Amino acid sequence: MLKKIAKITGISLAVLIVILFVAPFIFKGKIIAIAKEQINKNINAHVDFKDLNLSFFRHFPRVSVTLENLQVIGTDQFAKDTLISAKEIDVAVNLFSVIGGKNMKIYSVNIDEPRIHALVNKEGKANWDIAKPDTAAATPNTDTAASSPFQMNLQHYAINNAYVLYDDASTGMSTELVNFTHEGSGDFTSDLFTLKTNTKADAITFIYGGIPYLNRTKTGIDLDVEVDAKNSKYTWKTDEIALNDLKLATEGFIQLVNDSTYNMDISFKTPSNDFKSILSLIPAVYQTDFEKIKTSGKASFNGSVKGTYSSTQMPAYNVTLDIQDGFFQYPDLPKPVKNINIQLNAFNHDGATDNTVINLLKGHIEFGNDPFDFHVLFQKPMTARYIDAAAKGKLDLAGITQFVKLPGTKISGTVDADVQAKGSLAVVQKQQPGEFTAKGYIDIKNLYYASKDFPAPIQNTSARINFEAPDAMADHAVITIPAAHAEIGKDVVDLTLLLKTLASDPYFDGTAKGTFNLANIAQFYKFEPGTSLAGNLNANVSVKGKKSSIDKSQYDAIQTAGTVQVSNVSYKSKDYPDGVNLKNTQLTFNPKNVTVNDVTGNFQGTNFNANGSFDNLIGYALKDETLSGVLNVSADKVDLNKLMGTSTATATPAPAAKDTAAAGSTPAASAPFAVPKNLNLTLNAKAGSVHYDKVDYNNISGTLGIKDETVTMKDIKMQALDGTIALGGSYSTKVSKKKPDISLTYDVQNLDIQKSFFAYNTFQKLMPIGQFIAGKLTSKLTMTGKLGETMMPDLSSITGNGSLLLLEGVLNKFAPLEKLASALDVSSLKQITLKDVKSYFDVADGKVFVKPFHVKVQDMDMEIGGKHGLDQSIDYVINMKVPREKLGNKANALVNNLAAQANSKGIPVKVSDVISFKVNMGGSITNPTVKTDLSGSGSSLADEMKDQAKELVEAKKAAARDSLQAVKNQVKDEVKQEVKNQIAKQLLGQKDSTNTKDSSKRDIKQEAVDKGKNILKGLFKKN
Repeated sequence: MLKKIAKITGISLAVLIVILFVAPFIFKGKIIAIAKEQINKNINAHVDFKDLNLSFFRHFPRVSVTLENLQVIGTDQFAKDTLISAKEIDVAVNLFSVIGGKNMKIYSVNIDEPRIHALVNKEGKANWDIAKPDTAAATPNTDTAASSPFQMNLQHYAINNAYVLYDDASTGMSTELVNFTHEGSGDFTSDLFTLKTNTKADAITFIYGGIPYLNRTKTGIDLDVEVDAKNSKYTWKTDEIALNDLKLATEGFIQLVNDSTYNMDISFKTPSNDFKSILSLIPAVYQTDFEKIKTSGKASFNGSVKGTYSSTQMPAYNVTLDIQDGFFQYPDLPKPVKNINIQLNAFNHDGATDNTVINLLKGHIEFGNDPFDFHVLFQKPMTARYIDAAAKGKLDLAGITQFVKLPGTKISGTVDADVQAKGSLAVVQKQQPGEFTAKGYIDIKNLYYASKDFPAPIQNTSARINFEAPDAMADHAVITIPAAHAEIGKDVVDLTLLLKTLASDPYFDGTAKGTFNLANIAQFYKFEPGTSLAGNLNANVSVKGKKSSIDKSQYDAIQTAGTVQVSNVSYKSKDYPDGVNLKNTQLTFNPKNVTVNDVTGNFQGTNFNANGSFDNLIGYALKDETLSGVLNVSADKVDLNKLMGTSTATATPAPAAKDTAAAGSTPAASAPFAVPKNLNLTLNAKAGSVHYDKVDYNNISGTLGIKDETVTMKDIKMQALDGTIALGGSYSTKVSKKKPDISLTYDVQNLDIQKSFFAYNTFQKLMPIGQFIAGKLTSKLTMTGKLGETMMPDLSSITGNGSLLLLEGVLNKFAPLEKLASALDVSSLKQITLKDVKSYFDVADGKVFVKPFHVKVQDMDMEIGGKHGLDQSIDYVINMKVPREKLGNKANALVNNLAAQANSKGIPVKVSDVISFKVNMGGSITNPTVKTDLSGSGSSLADEMKDQAKELVEAKKAAARDSLQAVKNQVKDEVKQEVKNQIAKQLLGQKDSTNTKDSSKRDIKQEAVDKGKNILKGLFKKN
């Protein structure tokens, strides 16, 4: 009996183990389908993962669901940026939900080696804003928990060995976390629970406004957070925060009021008063033998933040740093840094930005026997911008290595400074009346600096900056750099600068002369991985003038002269892996314009040359004014598919993708590009050959104009498809950035019909019969319309007219013709030879209206007219005269029957040797219908098509109304915006610097109306 029980038990365990091993393969497909469905449902991004694995052992009794090599790539302007990549994401779910495929309860989430790039562009758009709109708000009665297969019963989460980069270009804030590890545990299903967290990072860098507040700081945090989920409040108290050797104690709370508003009350302090802990925040000191440094002195660092943070509010805060008699010395270096005394207080008592005060009351440091003293008071940052600052001291740079260990670094030279500034910076920055004085000097002599990051050393560098101010009037201050000399490796640069009348009308006079190896930029600027720059720059330029000349756009009063030449430039990046190479370029500056000479280079297999000139370059660079110019460009061969990052598509539409979640590698359709409004350029171009989509073009020449948010093509000529093509037209985003207006005029000669059909989608819509004709054609077309949001023509918006001359061709396997041949029992109609057939057509409302034209085929006369839709529908009438001898027995019987039917209705029909048929052809290109009749067959098609002519007129009227309404809407929007801009300027106290004090103020509304009139004049202007 025991053996039997043991045997049954053993077999049961074996079966269970087998099931646990086999089940992942059984349910894997179901889990993948659910995952991809949820990704597509909730995320607007390209998401891909290598594999999804299930395990019943890793988190037994729960099931482990693991995504491998996940990637989330953005769209639109972030299409080339990876938001998240992770080696592995492991989720623990309940067992029976895997079997049932719904109500999957998630108990833990572990993310291994993620790389996160959180980016915000200058316009404030974030790359993580990829969640699709929540439709639950529109259907409040929907049980969202029941509708989602995933439910959060989270008890633990972890992020292991992560790299995180946050870069906000709109605020100048960035954070980098290296080898970041964080985990938390708690009962997330409860309204009140304790979240136990542990955080470590090998290096944290935080930069704001160009100032590194944390620089490669090693960080550790143990924090228990009391979570009040119902009230979105998070409270804590801990003394387990470490920044390098600095320990911090903090307590307080943060409460989420809504998506953009937070209440907070936070305080922090250093439990220890040891100066060494503050000293550890200096990377150069902390990273080399920090534990051996001798220190003394006291230091305290504390602060508080209290209030509300939102888009319109800042909390009050108060931060103090006090260092008394600080001292440190490496035991193996001869000199100490001593008598370090700093008293810093930064505070804002009410959260109003303009009430911020930064007061560095006292600063004193002695490097050996060289003292350095400084103080800074800065307040009213939004209005007066008051400053009271001074710095005085002399430092022998060669002695720094006697105080601080700098492995691999050589430095020498002297810095001598004695400067003072006091008063309102707004006096200078905004040219406002008031007092401001600055005096003193900064003198750098014989600077030498080399390190592993600066393989080309800075050497023989000297510069003196003089600040002279006889009184407190800013207009009497003069800033000069009489002569500055710098050498970077073998490059030599010399500079001079004079600034005066800073408050009323700043005057500047500067020169720059020297050479620069562009590869040395990498010593000053950190390129993205995979990016490199090389080449040489040689410049000798000068500029002299007044700011008022720039404000009034009187750029001819700005005296610019000299040349800038670059040679052997090579730039490579992830976007341009093949590199952009400029063999030679020279810019010549004068007060009127900038001349571009002898530009030669290559890019993605294209060798090009260019020359030309640009006007108003200063206004374009400084005030975003219109840049005018002419540029002449020639190239040997251009692969536009490669330049635009597209691949050749087939003519036949591809089936819809079933797996959109895994389609991260599929390129998104191109969005329309907005033509800049501040360009007025003419581009004269020539190219030996251009490959685009599936077509090769040769001997291309023509002119492109860019003006008023419109690109205009003029006299574009080329050879392609065994013939010649002449083009003109325009592309404009003035009215709509998402649906650009287009116009096109072409004149093509002797094109191969088959090649043209499979080359152009528009050709397929306008002339679907082309697929069945082998031959040559000549055609002219003028049309207008819109592009869609994927840069493909919106065929329903296209209107136009043209002509088509079929020089010679064979029409074969054309379903409507085969149907007609069958109906008339004329086998010779199945394949016909055509020659010198000319027709005229109009395009409107998604239809092509073909005017009546004549064709003669083997003694058979045909008059053809009608229309076909861009959806491939057809509606044609054909008047035919067919010799009776061409008809077969079946057709003759049909003729006799039709004649009898007509005579019975009182319509006299006499059957002669030449039979006149009226054929009505409908249906579609691939599934046509044919009706034949003898009555009315002798009448002209012009009478038959009167209704079609009326339809064409109405379609064109409708298109004109739509265009006019779009322009009206644009005028209305621009008038509103202009009024807003002018009101904002008056409310903010801004004034037009181009007007004198005596000039009268212009009426805001009238100015906006005039702007609208100008747009309408431009619309209806006759050429």
